[in-house]
Amino acid sequence: MLQMERYYAQRVGDMRGSDIRDAFKLTEDAEIISFAGGFPAPEAFPVPLIERLLQGMFRHDYSGLQYGPTEGLEELRQEVALMMEADGVASDVENILITNGSQQALDLICKVFLDPGDFVLVEQPGYIGGLNAIGNYQGQKVGIPLDDDGLRIDVMANKLKEMASKGQHPKFIYTVTNFQNPTGVTLSVERRRGLLNLAREYDFLILEDNPYGNISFGQEPLPHIKAMDEEGRVIYLGSFSKILVPGARVGWVAASQSLIRQLTIAKQGTDLCSSSLGMKLVLDSILSGELDAHIESLRVLYRRRRDTMLEALSKYMPPEVHWTRPQGGFFVWLRLPSYIDTKTLLPFAVAEEKVAYVSGKGFHVDGTGHNTIRLAYSQASETDIEKGIHRLAKVIRRRIEAAM
Repeated sequence: MLQMERYYAQRVGDMRGSDIRDAFKLTEDAEIISFAGGFPAPEAFPVPLIERLLQGMFRHDYSGLQYGPTEGLEELRQEVALMMEADGVASDVENILITNGSQQALDLICKVFLDPGDFVLVEQPGYIGGLNAIGNYQGQKVGIPLDDDGLRIDVMANKLKEMASKGQHPKFIYTVTNFQNPTGVTLSVERRRGLLNLAREYDFLILEDNPYGNISFGQEPLPHIKAMDEEGRVIYLGSFSKILVPGARVGWVAASQSLIRQLTIAKQGTDLCSSSLGMKLVLDSILSGELDAHIESLRVLYRRRRDTMLEALSKYMPPEVHWTRPQGGFFVWLRLPSYIDTKTLLPFAVAEEKVAYVSGKGFHVDGTGHNTIRLAYSQASETDIEKGIHRLAKVIRRRIEAAM
């Protein structure tokens, strides 16, 4: 049999699988309560709206079944530009590129900007999809730690000074600013300003990813870093996956016209265009006037599930365990005693208590994080969240007691 590996490109050696996907393999048993997947709740999909829109879509034309423009449908780009304007970001249609989810936007940006060996600042822990996209183009990831207010700007300043002394200069920083995946924390306004100031001082770009920003639980939305940007240094990524349906695969990039043109060229050689059907579905959802009400219903649903998880953690977890308290999004981040390896603990949690999670080590770029866990509350019912946290606490408590 031919050994195909002999023909692989050198960069394949830098490609990594996902611990999240590995965790899915352990959860095929229907009795397992899984906090591993960070997917939207399928029961919250607006199926009646989508059925109505799809039925009406083909009454007048069949453009939703045809190839579309690489940049995306102009009407949809205009609606996205209006959304950005409402968030304080000056935009018009030429500043918007529609992509197959914001994950494709990440890939295109890495393709356009990164040469092998280029430095990229990343959150630690950070979103695995972003870390993998950077690694796929052989970028060198430099982790910046987080606390409850997001990126540690003081640590970043010291790291940038150290890098500059060695002649090392990052191309950009990748950050999920609101209700971050995996920790759930949000970058404070003061740190957003501090990040932009550092980007100006050390001349790097900011890739601001905001897939969870609309899933907020009552607090006033914070200004985008893009809204503070006066020179086009910030590239903004958005997505409809969490607020409508991920199957539509519609995201966008908001950036300078020159960058949008270059990303469009890169996209032409990748997939020609995003799904016309998905784009029309998103456009018609916006024009229906029902999307805002749907988003509000999602906030209510996910807030209840967040509250249930936080209450269960307080009720069942031993005092040695600490966790974040997100104000939106899908995730809670746990930190266990340093002598517990959560990756080796996972099979015991699945076998003994039928509960699953994602080990936190894969979200770190320096091999740390062995004692951390990401929990997603987005898909599990409130009953299962209560039951699942109780089960997980028993597994952790047994491991702590065994170490004493």
